[in-house]
Amino acid sequence: MSKKNIIKVGYLLSYDYCYIFTSLKHIYEHADRIVISYDANNKTWAGNDIHIPESVFSDIKKLDTQNKIIFYKDTFFIEGMQPMELETRQRNMMAEKMGAGGWHIQMDGDEYAYDFGVLAGFLKGNKFLLKNPAKNPFNFQVNFVTLFKHNAEGFFVITPFDEKCMLITNNPQYEYARNTNKGRILPLDFYLIHQSWAREESEISEKINNWGHKNDFDTSTFLNSWKTVNADNYKTFIDFHPLYKGIWKELSFFPAKNIDEFILSFSKKYPQQKLNLNLSFTKKIKMRIKSLF
Repeated sequence: MSKKNIIKVGYLLSYDYCYIFTSLKHIYEHADRIVISYDANNKTWAGNDIHIPESVFSDIKKLDTQNKIIFYKDTFFIEGMQPMELETRQRNMMAEKMGAGGWHIQMDGDEYAYDFGVLAGFLKGNKFLLKNPAKNPFNFQVNFVTLFKHNAEGFFVITPFDEKCMLITNNPQYEYARNTNKGRILPLDFYLIHQSWAREESEISEKINNWGHKNDFDTSTFLNSWKTVNADNYKTFIDFHPLYKGIWKELSFFPAKNIDEFILSFSKKYPQQKLNLNLSFTKKIKMRIKSLF
């Protein structure tokens, strides 16, 4: 394994392509290789048509001053397969494109890993775990900071940050989205901001009609509930995850004019701390992680 290809980051580019620029900005300097995959036939996992402007690719190329980014175009929609099956399939195909070895980090475009150097430094400092990944698979999960809605004054954020995201593996053989269900899992106290639901209503409608979780729950009912959230009632939303109890306990409000201001403010309030490896905390994966959104 090349010493230059330890930190590999993969993105799935689709209908919400506009968010990837913010995400790339935070990880670019400390990533060794970045692969961005997208459908060759301009389809979502639900089979709907999408259009990614050519300017998106040219603007990404302008950011790639160190020639780290690889665009990967392939057929990721197959008639008759479920959206989640297709998501998992694309992640595995992208993992192959990223190449064997190293730490595989698969991110969505609306996920922002501020102070990414802290995470990259930890992973490079523990590269001994990369030896024989098939025999000794390791997976790391991080803390999701899920943004649920926004208004002109700021963002409604799910607190506390109990929701986990399976983000990193040395053995990228995915079985359900980013979950491998193989080996050991180690929780890292690292924050990953997820813009998730904090979008315009039209974008939310597009999201729930095309993402991997399209058939997992009653998205129309949940969307109607989302629409009602405002500054007067957000504190009444208690334990409201549509599938799993105890993950989304409540909403808190964080003032910010836009996402960049939110990330800056949040990073000052919750700076990424030095990460330490403690193998006594690891446990075998017995079920897929419940982080879905």
